[in-house]
Amino acid sequence: MKQSAAPSVSENEAYEEKVAPLSVPASQTEKMTTILIVEDNQDFRMFLERCLNDQYHVLTAGNGIEALKVLDSNDVSIVISDIMMPEMNGLELCNRIKTDVNYSHIPVIMLTAKSTEDNIITGLKDGADDYITKPFNLNILKLRIQKILEWKADNHRNFAKGIEIAPSEITVSSIDEQLIEKAIKIVEEKMGDTDFTVEEFGATIGMTRGHLYKKLMAITGKSPIEFIRAIRIKRGRSLLEQGRTNISEVAYTVGFSPKQFSKFFREEYGCLPSEFIKK
Repeated sequence: MKQSAAPSVSENEAYEEKVAPLSVPASQTEKMTTILIVEDNQDFRMFLERCLNDQYHVLTAGNGIEALKVLDSNDVSIVISDIMMPEMNGLELCNRIKTDVNYSHIPVIMLTAKSTEDNIITGLKDGADDYITKPFNLNILKLRIQKILEWKADNHRNFAKGIEIAPSEITVSSIDEQLIEKAIKIVEEKMGDTDFTVEEFGATIGMTRGHLYKKLMAITGKSPIEFIRAIRIKRGRSLLEQGRTNISEVAYTVGFSPKQFSKFFREEYGCLPSEFIKK
Protein backbone atom coordinates (compact mmCIF):
# COMPACT_ATOMS: atom_id res chain seq x y z
CA MET A 1 0.00 0.00 0.00
CA LYS A 2 1.18 3.50 -0.78
CA GLN A 3 2.53 5.08 2.44
CA SER A 4 2.59 8.77 1.50
CA ALA A 5 1.09 11.10 -1.10
CA ALA A 6 3.18 11.74 -4.23
CA PRO A 7 3.66 15.28 -5.57
CA SER A 8 0.73 16.56 -7.58
CA VAL A 9 0.99 17.89 -11.14
CA SER A 10 0.70 21.41 -9.76
CA GLU A 11 3.71 20.75 -7.53
CA ASN A 12 5.59 19.46 -10.56
CA GLU A 13 4.82 22.68 -12.38
CA ALA A 14 6.18 24.63 -9.43
CA TYR A 15 9.41 22.62 -9.65
CA GLU A 16 9.63 23.25 -13.39
CA GLU A 17 9.73 27.01 -12.91
CA LYS A 18 12.94 26.60 -10.94
CA VAL A 19 14.84 24.35 -13.34
CA ALA A 20 15.52 26.86 -16.15
CA PRO A 21 18.81 28.34 -14.85
CA LEU A 22 20.64 25.01 -15.14
CA SER A 23 19.20 24.01 -18.52
CA VAL A 24 22.48 24.03 -20.45
CA PRO A 25 23.63 22.04 -23.50
CA ALA A 26 24.82 18.58 -22.53
CA SER A 27 28.40 17.52 -23.15
CA GLN A 28 29.17 14.26 -24.94
CA THR A 29 30.24 12.71 -21.61
CA GLU A 30 26.99 13.68 -19.92
CA LYS A 31 24.86 12.18 -22.71
CA MET A 32 26.73 8.90 -22.22
CA THR A 33 25.79 8.96 -18.51
CA THR A 34 22.73 6.85 -17.69
CA ILE A 35 20.51 7.88 -14.78
CA LEU A 36 17.72 5.68 -13.44
CA ILE A 37 14.69 7.45 -11.91
CA VAL A 38 12.61 5.26 -9.60
CA GLU A 39 9.26 6.88 -8.74
CA ASP A 40 5.78 5.36 -8.59
CA ASN A 41 3.93 8.59 -9.38
CA GLN A 42 3.81 8.61 -13.19
CA ASP A 43 3.35 12.37 -13.58
CA PHE A 44 6.30 13.20 -11.33
CA ARG A 45 8.42 10.43 -12.88
CA MET A 46 7.80 11.80 -16.38
CA PHE A 47 8.47 15.33 -15.14
CA LEU A 48 11.89 14.36 -13.74
CA GLU A 49 12.70 12.45 -16.92
CA ARG A 50 11.82 15.48 -19.03
CA CYS A 51 13.97 17.77 -16.89
CA LEU A 52 17.05 15.52 -17.02
CA ASN A 53 17.00 13.96 -20.49
CA ASP A 54 18.47 17.08 -22.11
CA GLN A 55 21.72 16.30 -20.31
CA TYR A 56 21.65 12.57 -19.57
CA HIS A 57 20.37 9.25 -20.88
CA VAL A 58 17.40 8.68 -18.57
CA LEU A 59 15.71 5.37 -17.71
CA THR A 60 12.69 5.01 -15.42
CA ALA A 61 11.03 2.47 -13.13
CA GLY A 62 7.84 2.54 -11.05
CA ASN A 63 9.22 0.73 -7.98
CA GLY A 64 12.23 -1.12 -6.63
CA ILE A 65 11.42 -4.43 -8.32
CA GLU A 66 11.20 -2.76 -11.73
CA ALA A 67 14.40 -0.86 -10.96
CA LEU A 68 16.38 -4.05 -10.32
CA LYS A 69 15.29 -5.39 -13.71
CA VAL A 70 16.50 -2.16 -15.35
CA LEU A 71 19.83 -2.36 -13.49
CA ASP A 72 20.28 -5.96 -14.58
CA SER A 73 20.21 -5.04 -18.28
CA ASN A 74 21.68 -1.51 -18.34
CA ASP A 75 24.89 0.23 -17.32
CA VAL A 76 23.51 2.81 -14.88
CA SER A 77 25.69 5.58 -13.40
CA ILE A 78 23.34 7.04 -10.75
CA VAL A 79 20.01 5.95 -9.22
CA ILE A 80 17.52 8.61 -8.08
CA SER A 81 14.80 6.95 -6.03
CA ASP A 82 11.72 7.94 -4.09
CA ILE A 83 11.44 6.25 -0.70
CA MET A 84 7.71 5.53 -0.43
CA MET A 85 6.74 3.07 -3.19
CA PRO A 86 4.66 -0.14 -3.41
CA GLU A 87 6.11 -3.66 -3.79
CA MET A 88 9.68 -2.56 -2.99
CA ASN A 89 10.35 0.86 -1.47
CA GLY A 90 13.40 3.04 -1.95
CA LEU A 91 15.15 1.98 1.26
CA GLU A 92 14.85 -1.70 0.30
CA LEU A 93 16.09 -0.91 -3.20
CA CYS A 94 19.06 1.05 -1.84
CA ASN A 95 19.96 -1.83 0.46
CA ARG A 96 19.78 -4.30 -2.44
CA ILE A 97 22.01 -2.08 -4.59
CA LYS A 98 24.64 -1.58 -1.88
CA THR A 99 24.81 -5.27 -0.94
CA ASP A 100 24.97 -6.70 -4.48
CA VAL A 101 28.46 -6.62 -5.98
CA ASN A 102 26.97 -6.19 -9.45
CA TYR A 103 25.38 -2.84 -8.50
CA SER A 104 27.23 -1.66 -5.37
CA HIS A 105 29.35 0.87 -7.28
CA ILE A 106 26.24 2.89 -8.27
CA PRO A 107 25.62 6.06 -6.20
CA VAL A 108 22.05 6.44 -4.91
CA ILE A 109 20.22 9.73 -4.31
CA MET A 110 17.10 9.30 -2.16
CA LEU A 111 14.00 11.49 -2.54
CA THR A 112 11.43 11.63 0.24
CA ALA A 113 8.49 13.67 1.45
CA LYS A 114 9.56 12.96 5.02
CA SER A 115 12.07 15.19 6.78
CA THR A 116 12.31 13.40 10.12
CA GLU A 117 15.74 12.59 11.49
CA ASP A 118 14.90 8.88 11.79
CA ASN A 119 14.02 8.70 8.10
CA ILE A 120 17.29 10.34 7.09
CA ILE A 121 19.34 8.08 9.38
CA THR A 122 17.61 4.97 7.98
CA GLY A 123 18.38 6.06 4.43
CA LEU A 124 22.03 6.70 5.21
CA LYS A 125 22.37 3.38 7.03
CA ASP A 126 21.06 1.63 3.94
CA GLY A 127 23.91 3.23 1.98
CA ALA A 128 22.29 6.25 0.33
CA ASP A 129 24.96 8.61 -1.03
CA ASP A 130 22.77 11.70 -0.90
CA TYR A 131 19.37 12.71 0.39
CA ILE A 132 16.90 15.34 -0.84
CA THR A 133 13.62 16.17 0.88
CA LYS A 134 10.53 17.00 -1.18
CA PRO A 135 9.59 19.54 -2.32
CA PHE A 136 12.99 20.55 -3.68
CA ASN A 137 14.52 22.95 -6.16
CA LEU A 138 15.43 20.94 -9.27
CA ASN A 139 18.64 22.92 -9.59
CA ILE A 140 19.73 21.32 -6.31
CA LEU A 141 19.13 17.84 -7.74
CA LYS A 142 21.06 18.72 -10.90
CA LEU A 143 23.95 20.06 -8.83
CA ARG A 144 24.01 16.91 -6.66
CA ILE A 145 24.19 14.76 -9.81
CA GLN A 146 26.93 16.96 -11.22
CA LYS A 147 28.97 16.75 -7.99
CA ILE A 148 28.77 12.95 -7.95
CA LEU A 149 29.91 12.75 -11.58
CA GLU A 150 32.76 15.21 -10.91
CA TRP A 151 33.83 13.13 -7.90
CA LYS A 152 33.95 9.99 -10.05
CA ALA A 153 35.88 11.79 -12.81
CA ASP A 154 38.41 13.10 -10.25
CA ASN A 155 38.90 9.56 -8.91
CA HIS A 156 39.56 8.27 -12.42
CA ARG A 157 42.08 11.05 -13.12
CA ASN A 158 43.89 10.54 -9.82
CA PHE A 159 44.06 6.79 -10.32
CA ALA A 160 45.39 7.30 -13.86
CA LYS A 161 48.09 9.64 -12.56
CA GLY A 162 49.19 7.08 -10.00
CA ILE A 163 48.25 9.34 -7.10
CA GLU A 164 48.23 7.49 -3.77
CA ILE A 165 44.55 7.09 -2.90
CA ALA A 166 42.93 4.65 -0.49
CA PRO A 167 40.19 2.31 -1.81
CA SER A 168 37.78 3.89 0.69
CA GLU A 169 38.24 7.26 -1.05
CA ILE A 170 37.08 6.06 -4.48
CA THR A 171 34.23 3.70 -3.55
CA VAL A 172 30.62 4.20 -2.41
CA SER A 173 30.13 0.89 -0.59
CA SER A 174 32.07 -1.40 1.75
CA ILE A 175 31.72 -4.21 -0.81
CA ASP A 176 33.56 -2.16 -3.43
CA GLU A 177 36.20 -0.99 -0.96
CA GLN A 178 36.97 -4.64 -0.14
CA LEU A 179 36.92 -5.56 -3.84
CA ILE A 180 39.48 -2.87 -4.78
CA GLU A 181 41.68 -3.81 -1.82
CA LYS A 182 41.55 -7.45 -2.94
CA ALA A 183 42.22 -6.52 -6.59
CA ILE A 184 45.32 -4.50 -5.66
CA LYS A 185 46.58 -7.31 -3.42
CA ILE A 186 46.14 -9.91 -6.18
CA VAL A 187 48.07 -7.82 -8.71
CA GLU A 188 50.83 -7.14 -6.18
CA GLU A 189 51.15 -10.87 -5.47
CA LYS A 190 51.42 -11.53 -9.23
CA MET A 191 53.72 -8.55 -9.84
CA GLY A 192 56.49 -10.41 -11.65
CA ASP A 193 54.28 -13.02 -13.35
CA THR A 194 54.32 -12.16 -17.06
CA ASP A 195 51.75 -14.91 -17.74
CA PHE A 196 49.14 -13.43 -15.39
CA THR A 197 45.96 -12.93 -17.45
CA VAL A 198 42.71 -11.00 -17.06
CA GLU A 199 40.87 -14.35 -16.93
CA GLU A 200 43.04 -15.47 -14.02
CA PHE A 201 42.56 -12.07 -12.39
CA GLY A 202 38.77 -12.40 -12.61
CA ALA A 203 38.77 -16.00 -11.40
CA THR A 204 40.95 -15.12 -8.40
CA ILE A 205 38.74 -12.19 -7.45
CA GLY A 206 35.58 -14.26 -8.05
CA MET A 207 34.01 -12.38 -10.98
CA THR A 208 33.48 -12.99 -14.66
CA ARG A 209 35.60 -10.95 -17.06
CA GLY A 210 32.55 -8.89 -18.05
CA HIS A 211 31.52 -8.05 -14.48
CA LEU A 212 35.11 -7.26 -13.51
CA TYR A 213 35.44 -4.92 -16.49
CA LYS A 214 32.24 -3.09 -15.52
CA LYS A 215 33.28 -2.72 -11.86
CA LEU A 216 36.81 -1.48 -12.48
CA MET A 217 35.73 0.93 -15.21
CA ALA A 218 33.08 2.41 -12.91
CA ILE A 219 35.37 2.77 -9.90
CA THR A 220 38.81 3.49 -11.40
CA GLY A 221 38.17 4.33 -15.07
CA LYS A 222 40.48 1.44 -16.01
CA SER A 223 39.73 -1.88 -17.72
CA PRO A 224 41.14 -4.98 -15.96
CA ILE A 225 44.24 -5.08 -18.18
CA GLU A 226 44.78 -1.34 -17.68
CA PHE A 227 44.27 -1.76 -13.93
CA ILE A 228 46.95 -4.47 -13.76
CA ARG A 229 49.28 -2.33 -15.85
CA ALA A 230 48.69 0.78 -13.70
CA ILE A 231 49.49 -1.08 -10.45
CA ARG A 232 52.66 -2.54 -11.97
CA ILE A 233 53.83 0.79 -13.39
CA LYS A 234 53.12 2.45 -10.06
CA ARG A 235 55.30 -0.15 -8.32
CA GLY A 236 58.01 0.44 -10.94
CA ARG A 237 57.92 4.17 -10.24
CA SER A 238 58.19 3.47 -6.51
CA LEU A 239 61.28 1.33 -7.11
CA LEU A 240 62.87 4.10 -9.19
CA GLU A 241 62.13 6.59 -6.40
CA GLN A 242 63.84 4.25 -3.95
CA GLY A 243 67.07 4.47 -5.98
CA ARG A 244 66.78 1.44 -8.24
CA THR A 245 68.42 2.91 -11.36
CA ASN A 246 68.70 -0.28 -13.43
CA ILE A 247 65.61 0.20 -15.59
CA SER A 248 65.73 -3.29 -17.11
CA GLU A 249 65.87 -4.87 -13.66
CA VAL A 250 62.94 -2.78 -12.48
CA ALA A 251 60.97 -3.67 -15.61
CA TYR A 252 61.37 -7.42 -15.08
CA THR A 253 60.53 -7.04 -11.38
CA VAL A 254 57.09 -5.62 -12.25
CA GLY A 255 56.37 -8.09 -15.08
CA PHE A 256 57.39 -6.12 -18.19
CA SER A 257 60.15 -6.19 -20.75
CA PRO A 258 62.28 -3.01 -20.65
CA LYS A 259 60.64 -1.80 -23.88
CA GLN A 260 57.12 -2.36 -22.52
CA PHE A 261 57.98 -0.70 -19.22
CA SER A 262 59.33 2.41 -20.94
CA LYS A 263 56.27 2.64 -23.21
CA PHE A 264 53.68 2.22 -20.46
CA PHE A 265 55.61 4.41 -18.03
CA ARG A 266 55.58 7.29 -20.51
CA GLU A 267 51.85 6.77 -21.12
CA GLU A 268 51.15 6.98 -17.38
CA TYR A 269 53.58 9.70 -16.30
CA GLY A 270 54.46 11.63 -19.46
CA CYS A 271 58.16 10.80 -19.49
CA LEU A 272 60.52 7.87 -19.94
CA PRO A 273 61.90 6.07 -16.85
CA SER A 274 65.38 7.40 -17.67
CA GLU A 275 64.02 10.96 -17.72
CA PHE A 276 62.17 10.32 -14.45
CA ILE A 277 65.42 9.23 -12.79
CA LYS A 278 67.16 12.43 -13.90
CA LYS A 279 64.33 14.52 -12.47
